[in-house]
Amino acid sequence: MRLISTRSAIAIAGFAVAAAFSGTGAATADPMSDLEPLLNSSCSFTQIDAALHAVSPETAAQLDAAPAQKTAIQTAYEQPGDQRRTAFQTLISQQQQMGVAAATNADFGPKLSQVVDTCSQY
Repeated sequence: MRLISTRSAIAIAGFAVAAAFSGTGAATADPMSDLEPLLNSSCSFTQIDAALHAVSPETAAQLDAAPAQKTAIQTAYEQPGDQRRTAFQTLISQQQQMGVAAATNADFGPKLSQVVDTCSQY
């Protein structure tokens, strides 16, 4: 089994996040603002994943269907403190450089907040 670098994992995670949460919503001026609850969460990735399954089973199923991307998201999420923020800023920057719009489903922010608000129950 070949391990990928953290940088590659972060890049893969960015595309997985975009695929999981993209939809018919408009591009956000500051994509990091939607991620703020996740960036500050003290829950483990396992707790976030369990809460995601409860709050948004459709999104959770999309991530479950892409195990490599889910693992990459886990790698990025498990970065400590400011490194987690930097990892997600890097993802967004890479997407913008590649011309990938930071479009998210209009429900992304509220769903993510609900996931973070309930993750400690799992």
